[in-house]
Amino acid sequence: MNRIHDGLLTIKGIFLYERFLKKSKYFSDEEIKILQDKWLSKLLKHCYKNIPSYSSSFRECGLDVNSVDPLRELQKLPILTKRDIQSNHGSFCVAGAAKKSVRFSTSGTTGEPMTAYTSFNQWVFEQGIVWRQWKDAGYNFRDKIAIFRSYAPRDGQPLIKKDRLRNWSYFSVYDMSESDVDLYAKYLQKWKPKFLRGYPSALNLIAEHALRNGWQLPSLKAAFSASEVVPVNLRKNLREAFNIDLFDHYGQAEITCMFHECEQHEGMHLNWEYGLVELLPTDEKNVYRIIATNLHNFSMPLLRYDTGDLAVGFWEKCKCNRSAMKIESIRGRRDDYLVMSDGSFTSAVNLYTYFAYFSGIKKFQLIQECIGELIIMVEFYGVITDENWEELTGQIINDLKSKTNLLIKCPRETHFTQSGQGKFSAFIQRVKNVS
Repeated sequence: MNRIHDGLLTIKGIFLYERFLKKSKYFSDEEIKILQDKWLSKLLKHCYKNIPSYSSSFRECGLDVNSVDPLRELQKLPILTKRDIQSNHGSFCVAGAAKKSVRFSTSGTTGEPMTAYTSFNQWVFEQGIVWRQWKDAGYNFRDKIAIFRSYAPRDGQPLIKKDRLRNWSYFSVYDMSESDVDLYAKYLQKWKPKFLRGYPSALNLIAEHALRNGWQLPSLKAAFSASEVVPVNLRKNLREAFNIDLFDHYGQAEITCMFHECEQHEGMHLNWEYGLVELLPTDEKNVYRIIATNLHNFSMPLLRYDTGDLAVGFWEKCKCNRSAMKIESIRGRRDDYLVMSDGSFTSAVNLYTYFAYFSGIKKFQLIQECIGELIIMVEFYGVITDENWEELTGQIINDLKSKTNLLIKCPRETHFTQSGQGKFSAFIQRVKNVS
């Protein structure tokens, strides 16, 4: 999707907010059920007719797409996992999905890349709902935002990139040494942004630098975070450094559900207009699996998809009076810091996108045992010869060394590490005394 097309869909999302999403956050339970049933019924009929995997599974489960209770019918389906999709990816997509969809590649903390397609209408809902959270936090179009995510400069490119149309500045989260953040601090004080946006780990480094060096940003109104679990000290650091609150966001590249934090800062609201969510109990008290169904994705619908993430706290109402129920917090996708050669820190999540878009990778795991070094375990699809191995891992080593300046190792003998509970983490931090 090119920048112009992305811009048009964003504008449509803003219009959707103005005509619908601004009001829908206060809809009654009855109004919500009527709309969700309508959307889900339409989606189930589409899946039965156009998505091969669902056509067969619907018949096996006895799912009635004409039922007046589509949510009850949905419950007949088994839970869908990432591996289910990877094993037969094309059968979960509508014909020609790649040409008429927004494409995402995801790895997340599972370390297993997967391509997901979302229809333009679902993406419009995504843009409108994100816009709604920003508006609730006081954002207006072209307010200055300093963004610490989604920018990895190539050789010769600056550490700070300006988006003049939106009036945003992107900062390289691959370059977060003390001297780099000194440069960012000077830029921020001169530029005077109204909002910060980024990975929680990156925002925390900025706030800690400000506290340590005594600089402030009186222009700031709030901070937006996503892609990582919020560190326990981040909110405190942001308040002490900049006198602002954090608005957290949860979503996934699979585009199945979204949660947002409101101005009460007492939990995460489900965006009911975007997707359905089931909270299934785990062995741990008050912790639930997040099982989600996107409501508007006709390119690659994911029905009862196991996001792999966990919710803390069951549904409850918020005193903000929004209709959407909330949970306490999201647990999952927790990323420790990489310790760079100079002792500075950066989040391992910065590297996940690289692996997601590296063609041919089936699984990867990052392990750090020494400061300034990184071991990469990687498994490719198909049979890999020694010659192919050297070529592929050589590219990975060169690419990531240029991005991080770490000493990168890709051993030929691959042994993926799992926890005692059988859980897999894409990043394992073994450097002692990381603080």
